[in-house]
Amino acid sequence: MKAVAAQATLIMETLLCLHAQTETGTKVLVLHEVQRLSNDFLTLASHELRTPLTGIIGNLQLAQHRLETLKRQVAAQTDQVSEHIARAQQPLASAGAAAQLLQRMINNLIDDARIQTNQLALSMNPCDLSTLLKEVVARHQHDMPEHTIMLEGIPTEQAVPIFADVQRITQVLTTYLTNALHSAPTERPVTVELAVEDAVARVSVHDEGPGIPPEEQAHLWDRFHRGKGSSVQHELDLSLGLGLYLCKSLIEKHQGRVGVQSAPDQGTTFWFTLPLAR
Repeated sequence: MKAVAAQATLIMETLLCLHAQTETGTKVLVLHEVQRLSNDFLTLASHELRTPLTGIIGNLQLAQHRLETLKRQVAAQTDQVSEHIARAQQPLASAGAAAQLLQRMINNLIDDARIQTNQLALSMNPCDLSTLLKEVVARHQHDMPEHTIMLEGIPTEQAVPIFADVQRITQVLTTYLTNALHSAPTERPVTVELAVEDAVARVSVHDEGPGIPPEEQAHLWDRFHRGKGSSVQHELDLSLGLGLYLCKSLIEKHQGRVGVQSAPDQGTTFWFTLPLAR
């Protein structure tokens, strides 16, 4: 994946240099060629990588299932056998996590290619934003029990109706929460807040991590921007710089806005807004 990113960057930088050196009359044609080649490359790379990844994930899941079955069968035997099985499960779990990361990166590349070619379709349906928030937070709390995630502002009786693509809003929330959980110290909670005002719902995710420098914040939403801080880059240093860019694109397609508030040593708050359903 690093090689794919490097190749894509090289293609774009080379063609942009050519663009800078050409006459004014041909710059538009060169810029169109830059976009066409980069989008074609990303589409091809994404689909080529997805095929073997499916086999990797399937086999890892099968191996983990068989080990779990074996572990139950020998539970009544010696503790030494169970210890050996547990050691065998650890690298499989790590490999599974890495494969899932690769899958997310490939999906991001495919989404980006679709956005660049205006082919990203949304499945819009009525839903309750408060219920969606509870489900996403519960899933992350289950996956990372060492962290505390606090949910604030959720109405107990009244729904917060929106018209949205649930999968895509979940994708945005997952990106925000993943960044926050990797930035925040384990002993400090991550706070997810929902506020409703003037027919607009605002969701914010706050962490008490190191914060993001002001000069970095202006570029967080840029395509292929690789953040220098832990708040925006993690997961084995394999960030392609598409996560927040895709969040911005997806929320804007829902007629909403995104933003960030941060200061060094004062934590970071990422937020987005969505119009309420009429």
